[in-house]
Amino acid sequence: MSPRRNLCCGLRRGKGGPCHHLVIVGAIFFLGLALYILTLAPDLSWAHWGADGGDLAVAAVTGRLPHPPGAPLYVLLTRAWLRLPWGGSPAWRLNLFSAVMAALTAALFAALLLRRGDDLAVALMASLSLVVAPLFWSQALITEVYSTAALFAMLTLTLAWDSLKTLRRAFLGGLVWGLGLSVHPVLLFLAPLWLSVPRRSFPALAGGVLVGLLPYALLPVMGDGLQPWGDLHSLAGWWEFVTARLYWGYAFALPWAHVPQRLLAWAVLLVRQFTPAGMLFALLGLRASWQNQKSLLCATGAAFGMASLYAIGYNTTDSLVYLVPYLTLPALWLADGLKYLLAQPAWRRLRWWGLLLPLVVVVWQWNALDLSRDATVGMWLEAALEQAPANAVLVTASDGQTFALWYAQEVLGLRLDITVVDRDLWARSSYREFLGASVDEPVGLETFFAGRRLIAIPLPR
Repeated sequence: MSPRRNLCCGLRRGKGGPCHHLVIVGAIFFLGLALYILTLAPDLSWAHWGADGGDLAVAAVTGRLPHPPGAPLYVLLTRAWLRLPWGGSPAWRLNLFSAVMAALTAALFAALLLRRGDDLAVALMASLSLVVAPLFWSQALITEVYSTAALFAMLTLTLAWDSLKTLRRAFLGGLVWGLGLSVHPVLLFLAPLWLSVPRRSFPALAGGVLVGLLPYALLPVMGDGLQPWGDLHSLAGWWEFVTARLYWGYAFALPWAHVPQRLLAWAVLLVRQFTPAGMLFALLGLRASWQNQKSLLCATGAAFGMASLYAIGYNTTDSLVYLVPYLTLPALWLADGLKYLLAQPAWRRLRWWGLLLPLVVVVWQWNALDLSRDATVGMWLEAALEQAPANAVLVTASDGQTFALWYAQEVLGLRLDITVVDRDLWARSSYREFLGASVDEPVGLETFFAGRRLIAIPLPR
């Protein structure tokens, strides 16, 4: 049989060599990127829990640091990204960065499935299901850290998939995991993936993690001048910042009366990601994994379970977004379920019909997720800055307001005569020092800004 005919037969059987796999992985990347670009936010956006976008954009463009714990690797990557020679506003280019990170994550997920020998139909359906999962899709359209965190979570899963029999592989796995933690500490819950590492490899793994965490040590150098979040040049200030002491009060602080509602939201969110049929496949995959690979199931289940508990117990309305880096795990179970199902001769003939599931999600969710015409932040900024008198003090009442105004002033150079004061941060001495106010006892805004008009701007709608 000729090589060409052998390849064609391999394609028909859902198999192929490395070149064939590369084509499939590339196709997943470009299909995902095309979908995300078509629905990408054209500028700064508050949609899809994107209130932090202005803060991250300011950090990427200027010498400032974003809110704790600083996402140092994300800041370094986006600062390098913005140096690439193409046009568009900084916010749009950072939105595109999120889209590329999400598309790369899906492509690596497809590569993992093909590498372990999954059927082509299984790899395509599971990978495309991840691409169009609404929560995953939503974070690919805005300036946020979660798509980048998902990429490092996927890299960590890929490296943990190996037996890690050599010290070099263990060190590499720890390095990638540590770098992921330097994007967002929520990746800490990936720890169960390393339980199968031989004991003799633990020092190499730990060494890799420590090296990967080094971007946190660079924070005092990365920040230019005074920071609204504290003095990072003192050890105490740096530790308070990197441990996100400001937000400790939210962790596992959800009132017990709200737990049933949050649990229901979590369950609905999972079904919404992969459709009810997809979740049935995932449950089937859990059953098959329990029979064939219990250790892997325990590791992935523990990682997803701990991340879910943290997201459910975190007392903010957007906490379920912490699950974005972990959506590859139920997508993996979905692939296991399809693999088990297609092993049955009766279902083999229907193998390609599963591709209808991601198509259904695209049609179902497009209008809800599409941000290509979202101009909410721009219109709000234009109205707020136009109505503000000269030398006014704008008192903001939410992160979205504060960060959007920072972006307008420090990135776009608009209305530099205005002083933006975050109402909730005013009580912090480091923030008052950043504004040039007293760092002793908190003073009233009216006292410090005497003679200047204070305007409390309305909450964004």
